[in-house]
Amino acid sequence: MNKPDNIQNIIIRSPNWVGDVVMATPAFRCIRENFPDAKITLVLKPYVLKLIEDTPWFDEFLLLDETEHSFPWSRSLSMIRRIRSGKYDMGFLFPNSFSSALMFWSGGVKRRIGYRRDARSWLLTDGIHRLSENGRFLPSYMGDYYLRLCTAVGCKVRSKDLELFVSKAAQSRVNEIGEKYHLNNGLPLILLNPGAAYGSSKCWTAEGFAQTADLIKSQRECTIVIIGAPHESKLATDIEQAARSKLINLTHEVVSLDVLKALMKRCSLLITVDSGPRHIAVAFQRPVVTLMGPNDPRYTHTTAETGEVIRADVDCLACHLKTCPKDHRCMTQIQPERVARKCLELVK
Repeated sequence: MNKPDNIQNIIIRSPNWVGDVVMATPAFRCIRENFPDAKITLVLKPYVLKLIEDTPWFDEFLLLDETEHSFPWSRSLSMIRRIRSGKYDMGFLFPNSFSSALMFWSGGVKRRIGYRRDARSWLLTDGIHRLSENGRFLPSYMGDYYLRLCTAVGCKVRSKDLELFVSKAAQSRVNEIGEKYHLNNGLPLILLNPGAAYGSSKCWTAEGFAQTADLIKSQRECTIVIIGAPHESKLATDIEQAARSKLINLTHEVVSLDVLKALMKRCSLLITVDSGPRHIAVAFQRPVVTLMGPNDPRYTHTTAETGEVIRADVDCLACHLKTCPKDHRCMTQIQPERVARKCLELVK
């Protein structure tokens, strides 16, 4: 298919989750490179704005109400009017939701590209079928999943690399944090990310993180810092108190996503559950050890990632449930010794 001509206004509905937004960056970049003169507007949730606002690919951001997933009509009608006033020639729908497609259709976006999901095919002008194998949906890396929206309309892909940018203000804030907590000491900086917005099923135990930190510090002089959102401070405190070695807890600091990017760019290693910070680290080519249980690794596997995904050998992997209805064995059976061993290899 040839790329369409005379495209002046493009609108993109961003993914919602932090990790998915990062994995969408090759597609964002691809759209800008193939339509260098177009005005490009990104529609996104407010909480991911600081993750992406300093990239060079967008001319405008439209912020959705936090409750948009339930499609409250009073707020959605306001957004539809804004989209209609933009007179967009083309729209890319990264989420698979019916509501996102309805919004673009109602907003008069002339060409609407998205996957045929959730009974929304009639709302799309360019409906794309998902990859399948033997008649069943085939899970694939989300970065490639989003890029297929671009190639479906003739865009050429120059690079599949994840890409994020760090502002001077965020760098300055990390310098302040570094001075306050003595992080600029020349030792390897290891970050622990124990929380996951997806749900408790993705989380490891506080004892597991604490024992891993102790094992690493017993064999390698380093600085280990716990990161996370303010609502994850109790989990971070539990890890800090369970550890015999000294850990630094940053969950009480104001570390927004732009600051987290700057901190991640400086680290020597990230130890994390399968959540957004993992992909931020990959974008900055930082080594990552990921502890994974309930999710299928095919959605997030990329050869660009340095490190290892560690999983327990249990019979209920990849259930995709947000809360475990059993005994959480997929995570509790991950052994700290195995995690620490891999971390020490990567820090070397």
